Amino acid sequence: MGRYAARRAFVAIPTLLALSFLIFALVSAAPGDPSEELARRLAGGGQEPSPAEYEFARQELNLDKGYWVQYVSWLGAAVTGDLGLSFTNKRPVAEVIAERTPATAQLALTAFAVIVVVSIPLGTVAALYHRRWPDQLLRVFALFGASMPGFFFSYLLIILFVTKLKILPVGGREGLQSLIMPVTVLAILPTAVVSRLLRSSLLEVFGEGYMRTARSKGLTGAIVIMRHGLRNAAVPVVTYMGVLLGALLEGAVITEFIFSWPGLGSLMFEAISQRDYPMIQAMVVIFGGAYILINLLVDISYGLLDPRVRLEGRVESV
Repeated sequence: MGRYAARRAFVAIPTLLALSFLIFALVSAAPGDPSEELARRLAGGGQEPSPAEYEFARQELNLDKGYWVQYVSWLGAAVTGDLGLSFTNKRPVAEVIAERTPATAQLALTAFAVIVVVSIPLGTVAALYHRRWPDQLLRVFALFGASMPGFFFSYLLIILFVTKLKILPVGGREGLQSLIMPVTVLAILPTAVVSRLLRSSLLEVFGEGYMRTARSKGLTGAIVIMRHGLRNAAVPVVTYMGVLLGALLEGAVITEFIFSWPGLGSLMFEAISQRDYPMIQAMVVIFGGAYILINLLVDISYGLLDPRVRLEGRVESV
């Protein structure tokens, strides 16, 4: 298992380097001159920057150096935690991101917990009652969750719980009550997808020979499902949930904007609207790194869930 995890971790390193170069190249090729934007911000008050201020901004951003020197300087600084200076906040990018991260982590992890707690029982019940009324009822729920646009559902919740019932705050981060609506919006679509995915996977597993063997040994239905059914049906579900966790940590930009949630999603929205290039660059790298890390953990979990996965390489090499 250790060699399997080390092999997967080794593959992640060149992927991260390739991602960092791609992001650097894309941001460098974006319309507009970052040094001009920085010079205008430093001049302040809508004044036209002087040539000296333009030159200072170019030196600050290393634009007076060659392309590869810029990339190596930026990568070296990023590795040490120096992500540059935010144009908008006039503070280190790393400091601003560190302030916003707890809010996004709270929102994303709460939504993820809700998805796991709700979708696994729903998917299991739908598989057990295949083509009966619980399955049909859950199919309607899944269809509703999958087809409801997040922004529209957000406004429905605001009208009901804020305007009509007046029991929840409309936005901000003010205790557990402020979590209810954004978490519901973030969780409803993935809950529908995960429950349907688990149902389909379980229906395939129920027909396998080892399930019949487990039942013939006299094991109860619950033990057969928990010990053999869910574990073998989990691989496609874990794959989707890994991608899902990355998307949730990315901040769910629209949801954070609607509910004025002070997380990374709203920070990204502000950075794009203000053309804050260092902030955009840093956040895309962090999000990409988070995806790679989560995928690495998902790959390692395959080996834990199904021993055939981690033995695959050995079989091929024989």
